[in-house]
Amino acid sequence: CSINHEKCILAYCTVHMDGCTDWSVDYLKYRVLQGEPVRLKCALFYGYIRANYSQAQSVGLSLMWYRSSGLGHSDFEEPISFDGVHMSKEEDAIWFRPADLQDVGLYSCVLRNSTYCMKVSMSLTVAENDTNLCYNSNMRRTEKAELSKSKDILCQWRASIIQKRDILSIQEVKEDDIGNYTCEVQFGGFVVRRTTELTVTAPLTDKPPKILFPSENKISNMELQLGSVLNLTCRAFFGYSGDVSPLIYWMKGEKFIEDLDEERIQESDIKIVKEHLGEQEVAISLTIDSLEEEDLGNYSCYVENGNGRRHATIQLFRRAELMYTVELAGGLGAILLLLIFLISLYKCYKIELMLFYRRQFGSEDVDGENKDYDAYLSYTKVDPDQWSQETREEERFALEILPDVLEKHYGYKLFIPDRDLIPTGTYIEDVARCVDQSKRLIIVMTPNYVVRRGWSIFELETRLRNMLVTGEIKVILIECAELRGIMNYQEVEALKHTIKTLTVIKWRGPKSNKLNSKFWKQLQYEMPFRRTEPMLTHEPALDVSEQGPFGELQTVSAISMAAATSTAMATAHPELRSSFHNTYHTTMRQKHYYRSYEYDLPPGGTLPPLSSLGNQHTYCNIPLTLLNGQRPPGKSREHSLEEAHANNAMLPLLPRETSISSVIW
Repeated sequence: CSINHEKCILAYCTVHMDGCTDWSVDYLKYRVLQGEPVRLKCALFYGYIRANYSQAQSVGLSLMWYRSSGLGHSDFEEPISFDGVHMSKEEDAIWFRPADLQDVGLYSCVLRNSTYCMKVSMSLTVAENDTNLCYNSNMRRTEKAELSKSKDILCQWRASIIQKRDILSIQEVKEDDIGNYTCEVQFGGFVVRRTTELTVTAPLTDKPPKILFPSENKISNMELQLGSVLNLTCRAFFGYSGDVSPLIYWMKGEKFIEDLDEERIQESDIKIVKEHLGEQEVAISLTIDSLEEEDLGNYSCYVENGNGRRHATIQLFRRAELMYTVELAGGLGAILLLLIFLISLYKCYKIELMLFYRRQFGSEDVDGENKDYDAYLSYTKVDPDQWSQETREEERFALEILPDVLEKHYGYKLFIPDRDLIPTGTYIEDVARCVDQSKRLIIVMTPNYVVRRGWSIFELETRLRNMLVTGEIKVILIECAELRGIMNYQEVEALKHTIKTLTVIKWRGPKSNKLNSKFWKQLQYEMPFRRTEPMLTHEPALDVSEQGPFGELQTVSAISMAAATSTAMATAHPELRSSFHNTYHTTMRQKHYYRSYEYDLPPGGTLPPLSSLGNQHTYCNIPLTLLNGQRPPGKSREHSLEEAHANNAMLPLLPRETSISSVIW
């Protein structure tokens, strides 16, 4: 059976038990806060029979009360004994002064005599206030107020309670007025409270919903590939229209989606995207798993409320294959252009990109990590009688600029034979040992180097040749001038083919000396990567205009000379041999500067003797400037060298005088 709570239409279920008509539980529920008084009236006299309590008594009917502690109608009932204090019977009602939590249950009133019986039950709920509040959230009345309009909140009391000025009036409702409003009254020594929850809504709309997507009043076209997945979403805005739920749905032509009987086509539930003050933005989706030919056509989204209906239409077309091909070709073309651009960028700025990558993410070279030097520098000095402007620039580059930049600016450790070679055996053996301890071999290829076959030492020593042929050491060949047409040039080309790992870099004169030139970037790229900071970071390595042709002086060890040179000197001047050991440690006082090759000699300018032990050649501390002619103080380098060759008895050794000389680094 069903019960309609509208007072004008009542339908009740009756159960006849033991000759008594049972109307079950009345629709009116009694709810009260703990500590408040409440009166339960027998509902038989207010909707079930036509007589009142006095009339029922006059015909001999008795009113009896029963209680069940549970809220189920079939629970066991027991008669109520009234104590007259906490709970008392007054005519057709029961008074609780006040109600307590143990008073919760069903209260049944039975009107009967020997031939007549009728029964109905009323439910009583007693609850506590919420924590730190003066009301229970489950016992509030709810009222709504429209934004910017007036609102009266009324405290609704029972007829037995008379209270004046029980209206709270809000002249202009704002959103901040949302909340709980509690009124209270003193009644018979008790406090009775009633709470109203006020919600604020937007003004009641008088317009139909508005479709946000797709566009209203026009057909939107979509081209799709057969077999593709389609998802259409319709979004709409609904103004506040009371408690009416938003209505939004899809149709294909004149058919509802559920009438298509296609499992591939599904319509989702309505989803509330946003809601504020009763206004809502809602969405509904249409999904087609695999688009087929019969699925093409018009799909319309409809929205409606009590003020009207609107719709928007999407028309599905089959995508032309040509269009697909054009789009594919366009995409591939764009990728190809991007690829060409990236390749061109890499080719133009390969070295810069690689250097940047090494600086950011590179690690120290593992290959050759046990070697002492980053590079071995091989260069052939120029004879003073062959000096020219071009050879001066080459010599300055090889002797000053190249070591300065690599060592001071980039922090590399170079092995320069004339500066760093410590004799332990024959000259060739020492060179092989030092090259083997270097990660790179730098050959400064000048015309003089080609003419004098400066690379011959790498061909004579088997170990050195194997290192070049097998690629055990990487070779950096710096070409300082145009070498074509120079004697022995064909041998240079043959040498290039012999070296397995070879990089050729062009030095183009003074314009390559700038640190930002491509020459230094390429050279740094070919050198081993290391994170060590430059030795000098603030001093310009190349500005030597105020320091003479060889730049800053640097004191180094003077123990450096090839065995062949000492042999040649000893052979040409046998008178120097006998007094070497007697005079070297006692009278020799020398100061060797790597840049200027300056020596202070004892008075008289005698040369330190040379020494040879049997057939084994030994290295001697012979100042190189003395081999190239003594430099008188106060005269220019060029003039002193020319004068030394003209007047000094000790002339420099020329290439024709020795096959392997210390003038080859």
